[in-house]
Amino acid sequence: MMKFQTNTKPFADALALGIINSNVSNFHKKSCIVQVSADSNMLKINIEASRICTEIHLKGSGEGEPATIFVDSLLLKQLASTLESSTITLEFEEGGLIIQSGKSRFTLPKMLDVTEFELRSPVLPDYNPTSIDIDKSDWKFIKDNQMYAISMAFVHPVYTRVWVGEKGQVLVGDFDSSLFTYSNKSKLGTTCLLQDSIINLFNSLPEGAKLIKVEKDYLVQLSTDGYSYVTQFTPEYEYDDNVGSYNAAIFLEMMQHPDTFSTVSVSAVTKLLNQAILLSSTSEDSIKWKVSNNVLNLKDRNVDGNIPVDGEESIDYSVEFKLESLRKVIANYNDETVCISPMSQDDQVIGILVWNKDLTTIIAGVE
Repeated sequence: MMKFQTNTKPFADALALGIINSNVSNFHKKSCIVQVSADSNMLKINIEASRICTEIHLKGSGEGEPATIFVDSLLLKQLASTLESSTITLEFEEGGLIIQSGKSRFTLPKMLDVTEFELRSPVLPDYNPTSIDIDKSDWKFIKDNQMYAISMAFVHPVYTRVWVGEKGQVLVGDFDSSLFTYSNKSKLGTTCLLQDSIINLFNSLPEGAKLIKVEKDYLVQLSTDGYSYVTQFTPEYEYDDNVGSYNAAIFLEMMQHPDTFSTVSVSAVTKLLNQAILLSSTSEDSIKWKVSNNVLNLKDRNVDGNIPVDGEESIDYSVEFKLESLRKVIANYNDETVCISPMSQDDQVIGILVWNKDLTTIIAGVE
C-alpha cells in the first residue's frame, strides 16, 4: 500500500486550477474522473476534458509501492477545498483513496477497476517555442458577451465551435437562428476552431499565464513553490476530417459597419424587451421592430412602446424578431447607446446589424 504525504494548500490550489467545473460533463466521461498517482517523492494528478489534458506534480514523500487510482474529479476538488490541516496523507487502498487531514479520515471510492487505462498527458516540446500572453479580460469578454450565441444543434456542428482568425477575429454564432457575434479579442495568431471547454480554460487561468504553440496544439505551463502545472489543448481546424467550413469570410463581410446608421438607448430597449418577456407566453414569441421618423417602435400582443433613435438621416424600416433572441442581443451591450442599421437582401430588410466599439452582432428576422 502506498502512503503519500504532501502540503494541503498546494494540493487544493492545484486541483482548483486543474479541474474546471464547467468542463466536467457526462458527455465527456473522462472529465468526471481524475487519475492520482504516487511514488517515493512525487504525486501526479492527470485530468482530461474535451480536447484538453492536464498534468499536475506535487512534491512530498511516499512509502510503499508506486500506485495509481481513479476517483471522482469534482468530489476530490470539493473535499480538498475543505481541508484545514497543513499537511495531508493520501493512502492508496484497494477500494478507494483515503485522505487523512489532522485527526479526520475521508474515503473517496475508486471509480475504475482497470489496470491498462490512463488519462492523456501533455507532450512537452524538445525546444523553446515563442510564448503568447493570455489576456484574461479578452476571453472573459468573449465568454460573457458572445458565447450565448453559440449553436447547440449538431445539424451544422462547426457552429458549435468558436471561430478565431489569425488577425484576432472571433466569431460565435448559430447558422440555424441566423445570429452571429463578432469581436477582435483573440491573440492566438492562428485560424482555428475552439470548443467551449477551451474558452472555459482561458477564463480559469491565473493572471500572467502564457501559451506556447506546438504544431497544432497549445500548452500552458505554470510553476509555483508548491506544484507544477501543464495543460495541453487541441483546437480544431476547418481542414480536419468531419469539421467543415465556418464560412467566416461571408460573416465578416456582413459585419462591416455602414456609414449610415442610428443610435438607440440600450437600457430603454432592454427594459421594454424584458417587459415583453415578462408578459410573453412561450419562448417562441416574436416582436416587431419598426423604425420610422427617428422613433423605434417595439410591438407584440402585449407591448407597444416607442423609443427615440438618433441618426444623421431617418432610416425607415421594419422587421420581426424572436423576442428572446433579440433581448439577448441587446442585453450583451454595456454602453449607454448602441449603433443599429438594417440589413437588406434583394431590397428587402431581413435583419439588423448592431454594434459598439467592441462587439458587432447580426440577427435575422423571422419569416
